[in-house]
Amino acid sequence: YELQSEGVEIAPFLDDVGGSKFDLQFNFAEAEEGLECSLGFNTDLFGEERILRFIAQFKTLLESILAEPTQPVNRLELLPAAERRRVLQDFNPTPPDLPAPVSLIDRFSRQVQSSPDALALSTPEGTKVTYRELDDQSTRWALQLRSAGVEAEVPVGLFLERTPDLLIGLLAILKAGGAYVPIDPAYPADRIRFMVMDAQAPVILTQASLHSQLPDLPAKALTLEDLAASTDSPPAETSLPRIVPDQAAYIIYTSGSTGTPKGVTVPHRALVNFLTAMAEAPGFTEADTLLAVTTVGFDIALLELLLPLAAGGRVVIAPAEDVAAAFPLAARLAKGDITHMQATPTLWDMVLTAGFTPGAGITLLAGGEPLPRDLADRLRAGGATLWNMYGPTETTIWSSLKCLDPGADITIGTPIANTTLHVLNPEDRPVPEGVTGELFIGGDGLALGYHDRPDLTARAFRDVTLGGVTRRLSSPGDLARRRADGAIELLGRIAGQVKLRGFRIELGEIETALRAVPGIAQAAVALRARESGDKVLVGYLVPEAGQDAPAPDRLAAALAPRLPDYMIPRGWVTLSRLPQTANGKLDRNALPAPGAGAEVTPLSRAEAPATETETRLHDIWCAVLGRDAIGVTDTLFALGVDSLAVFRIAAKMLDAGLGLEAKHMLAHPSIRALAAFHDARGADGPAGPARPSLSAYLGGARRSAGTAGGGK
Repeated sequence: YELQSEGVEIAPFLDDVGGSKFDLQFNFAEAEEGLECSLGFNTDLFGEERILRFIAQFKTLLESILAEPTQPVNRLELLPAAERRRVLQDFNPTPPDLPAPVSLIDRFSRQVQSSPDALALSTPEGTKVTYRELDDQSTRWALQLRSAGVEAEVPVGLFLERTPDLLIGLLAILKAGGAYVPIDPAYPADRIRFMVMDAQAPVILTQASLHSQLPDLPAKALTLEDLAASTDSPPAETSLPRIVPDQAAYIIYTSGSTGTPKGVTVPHRALVNFLTAMAEAPGFTEADTLLAVTTVGFDIALLELLLPLAAGGRVVIAPAEDVAAAFPLAARLAKGDITHMQATPTLWDMVLTAGFTPGAGITLLAGGEPLPRDLADRLRAGGATLWNMYGPTETTIWSSLKCLDPGADITIGTPIANTTLHVLNPEDRPVPEGVTGELFIGGDGLALGYHDRPDLTARAFRDVTLGGVTRRLSSPGDLARRRADGAIELLGRIAGQVKLRGFRIELGEIETALRAVPGIAQAAVALRARESGDKVLVGYLVPEAGQDAPAPDRLAAALAPRLPDYMIPRGWVTLSRLPQTANGKLDRNALPAPGAGAEVTPLSRAEAPATETETRLHDIWCAVLGRDAIGVTDTLFALGVDSLAVFRIAAKMLDAGLGLEAKHMLAHPSIRALAAFHDARGADGPAGPARPSLSAYLGGARRSAGTAGGGK
């Protein structure tokens, strides 16, 4: 405003007090040329580069308003051309020379021709298979699968134990042209039935020892024993079909928000691109050896089984029982010939506790769930190389990665080769660096879609125009922001979906199963942290009028036929009603945390230990679970014990000289039953190599070189 006073000249004065009164402050003043703006900021919070970028964005916004004054604010342009090019192109580079796409079988065949007598895979028990033997055996099985009706993209169930036959069977299905459907032997019968029926798999490749676990299905169960018995009969076909890159390689089932799992169909092109990228970074060569530890039902197992074969190296397949016990893994790693291992942070914690000290020369891959800083520091302490990995099933295993330097922030890093990462607002526009948005992924790793679900595919995979280029993108449902160096920082799930022990879980699927339990009127599930820091699924129940909530044992038994073990809640809270938002929806954030006073649904009165063994076990269980008392008849399910807690209890029992392992706890899941099992064995317990004391592993190192590593 123009001010006048006789004999006094008045002019605007910009007050510079030499410091900022606020974290961020704007001052606007009218001038003849328009508006003048000054900006003050707290230098403890903002760097000069960020403020200059912010000013450029604000200027772009004002120019956008002048150019399109009728546009809604959320559709106005915010990013200057240089920054838009930076987030769309510079942070998503495309290699200049892309290799011609091939199928996985073509990639494997090249390695067979290059080094037929090299060792391809082995087991801790001493089994060894060369590339030539692996190729010959998988070809014989593939021809027999062709005779059984397996053709291009025909789904075939893969229902095998973790032995070399698992990898041979996988390759055989792909060579026959089929798309394999991995089925974990630990899955409940109802889930197996749904997967096979939904995939419309006419054949299941299994083994005699697992055949009885298969539910009644119209699919033909073809056992390895059947294949071996028919080797004398020549197959109807003597040659295998050519596999094209866009052909489906596998259908893998993930948790579904509607209460049923959904199958993600991934083509050879995406799988080969992933393996090629992984061979470059984190890196894998023909001189390397990888220890495979992940269940085949989790897609990251493909890196472990197939990356060595694609690069000419070796894979060592650890049995499922070794993974559950962790001590055998630590002993195997201690031999020093393993150069790579991939695991979830939960399993890495177990392996470190079991005594493994990663040193220089080994590459560690962590993914599937957030990597805690303290665990990252422990993994890197001895000089090992540590990579943080990230990616949903819909974009083929891992989509981004970050090599973690000591002291550096933990992010998911930058995209792998031929992959793009975009942080967008609700209007599908890129957000500035440092601003929260929804993460979208594009590139060669995108799946074909959800098997036989075009409705879900259309919602999860859609075309988005960015910078004038239309791209097919998929959103994993994560909030994220991009840092100035291009690295992506995850900020949590958007809603309804969680990650636990590396598995992606739709809470709605568990809630649907809970509501089907007699006596339950309403149900909700949330991921909650215990006082120990471990995260567990907690079920919140509203019983039907006039009834009590079912006991945890009964709830677990009711869910077991429908859900895999990792999806069954370990904590239970009974409520009179579920909390709601103002518009009547479930307020998941308002679900009470299961504190010390209301951790689970009240159980029957705790029964005190009656024998010396029960007392010793009781003290160990209480110490690990952080409780003052535990009923000796309360089971693991009733106590809300997860696999990590089982391992810690087993480690303490081992240290106490009780000779009890995790498998014994699962077979005898209460203190009383476990004590009876222990006392009944007496001095005639199972023979085998003596297990080391847990105290020998304190600080991550063995105290005595003379003690043996973990055995079976």
